[in-house]
Amino acid sequence: MAALLAFLVQTLLARQMSAADYGRFSAGLSLVTIMAPMACFGIGSFWLRVFGQEGWGAYRWIRNSLVYVLFSALFVMIALAAWAHWGPHDARTEMVILALSVFVLSQILMELVGVVFQLEENYNYFSFWQFSPHLARLSLLVIFLFFPLFDAYLLSALTAYFMVSVVVVLVGIAILNARLSGNLQLKGHGPSPESSTTTERAGLGDVVRSSLPFGIAGFFYLVYVQMNTVLVKYWGNDEQAAYYNVAFLVITAFLLLPNMAFEKVLIPKMHRWYYQDRPMLHSVLKKSALLFAALGFVSVAVIWFAADFIAAFFFHESPEKLAETLQIVKWTIPLRSLSLCFGSVLFIGGHINLRLKLLSAVILVNVGFCYVLIPQSGASGAALSMILADACMCLLFFGAMLRALKTREGKL
Repeated sequence: MAALLAFLVQTLLARQMSAADYGRFSAGLSLVTIMAPMACFGIGSFWLRVFGQEGWGAYRWIRNSLVYVLFSALFVMIALAAWAHWGPHDARTEMVILALSVFVLSQILMELVGVVFQLEENYNYFSFWQFSPHLARLSLLVIFLFFPLFDAYLLSALTAYFMVSVVVVLVGIAILNARLSGNLQLKGHGPSPESSTTTERAGLGDVVRSSLPFGIAGFFYLVYVQMNTVLVKYWGNDEQAAYYNVAFLVITAFLLLPNMAFEKVLIPKMHRWYYQDRPMLHSVLKKSALLFAALGFVSVAVIWFAADFIAAFFFHESPEKLAETLQIVKWTIPLRSLSLCFGSVLFIGGHINLRLKLLSAVILVNVGFCYVLIPQSGASGAALSMILADACMCLLFFGAMLRALKTREGKL
């Protein structure tokens, strides 16, 4: 539901803004989305792992984890402000980046509160927490459509994002404070011990060393997913960035199910299965790979026939370029689905460093292809670059998964 609402929000923005303004907005949003994981640098994924391994004893990591997040967030906000002011932007792009910077803080709270609900396996609360900001943004954008605050819809969109981000930050802080003060309902590790059996509190240095690989890997993956939108803007132009971003938006809609299955539902359980039930882990991976590969090729067929209609829906005047980009980028769906399956194993055990190395290689491959293809072909070149890089990632993650499943338990 959250991803569907996000899709609707982006659809509305693409239809109401000019191609240039939407290119600015999508590139700015991609930039702050890439920077957000740096502010929460691996803490969410690390909490899933350490609670899966230590159970209630993982409380010893909480306090200094939050200190780490606080300092990381401060660094990211300063970096964004500096880039907005001194980067190669016009005044309108600078305004977009500065206005969206508060979105970083909201994403920190979205991740940490979401992890708490995942640890509780409280998927009703988790789903509501995930989709409510998107619903609020969509509602405000519709209201501003009929009762505009500004002449340019870009300014109305920035206002909606700012208002919702502030509310998410305030509500998220309240939820975290309540849950981490003794009201966490951790699943899979028995009842909370009545007396304190917690070992010595983990130091800030321990938190940094243990979470850093998760943070870098998460950041690199987000960079990989979002970077082509940004590169098209700087190596192409705002209009080409808009075409690519809409094509990427459509592909993201077809990837909703595998993303939700692995990132939101299965990975928290896989941390436990890795240490407690290896046969279950193997069975789930095999079935998931077959299912999502099949769904991926069905999605390719749908886009094959519907690309022209989709392109005309977004851009009435010149839909041909978007249709061409869609016909290329559609092949990322089965490749990305399988990569999500294979790569999920590398979050568990002691394999996060291997995932980081492979992602680094794939990013370099993608940048190389973009450098050659975007100046020549714009959005289509960015799409082709993504397909080639996705194929590399799928193969690398498959080999790494086979290696990881043969090893014994990793050490924290």
